[in-house]
Amino acid sequence: MKSTFRAERFVPLTLGGKRIGWLRPELAARLGEWKQVFSASPDRVKLLKADLLAPIVELLAKEGFIPGWRNERYRIADAFEIERAAARPFGLATQAVHLNGIAGERMWLARRSATKQIDPGMLDNLVAGGIASGFSAFDTLVKESWEEAGVPVELARKAKPAGTVSVLREVPEGVQSETVSIYDLDLPGDFRPQNQDGEVSEFRLLTFSEVESEVLTFEAALVARHYLQRRRARAP
Repeated sequence: MKSTFRAERFVPLTLGGKRIGWLRPELAARLGEWKQVFSASPDRVKLLKADLLAPIVELLAKEGFIPGWRNERYRIADAFEIERAAARPFGLATQAVHLNGIAGERMWLARRSATKQIDPGMLDNLVAGGIASGFSAFDTLVKESWEEAGVPVELARKAKPAGTVSVLREVPEGVQSETVSIYDLDLPGDFRPQNQDGEVSEFRLLTFSEVESEVLTFEAALVARHYLQRRRARAP
């Protein structure tokens, strides 16, 4: 699995002297036109007034810089909120949760809907979702477990935290800079996931060796591999 990120291809976005994101040069140049909100130079763009971002982000979406509007907000650098769809174009650090759904010696995977903005039609972990503003990782896990796979709240709350993986890579929208909190959940043998929100087209129950041979989304592959490596380490 290859992950490519070349900092020289991007312009750092800073706030209060700290880098908070990465911008493609064309977006950096566009932001420099809002001189009351950004201070742009060849080597960086400084965000001066985060409270004035919202109308700019809306205009950038209309201009095509920000695809796939979500009507959901991320909290960034514990300093401001921004439309979720802007996270990758701005290269902002975000948080997500992924769940390994385990049924004995097999693992449940979910196929993303063909209408998803990111990775449509690809296999994913049983549950995966970004952590929106105002939600904790565990709150997000419980919420997404029901919406994506029909996991009842009382069952989802039995999920065990299992660590994190970090992603920094170039993607079509810009830069994915994300920390994924991993959870494991042992599921009853008679459990059958049922999608509630239209974001999953099918579920597959695969052996661990079959999971290793499938092509998953980048993050899902990292999360599944993390589980399988831990499982091997525990084996006698």
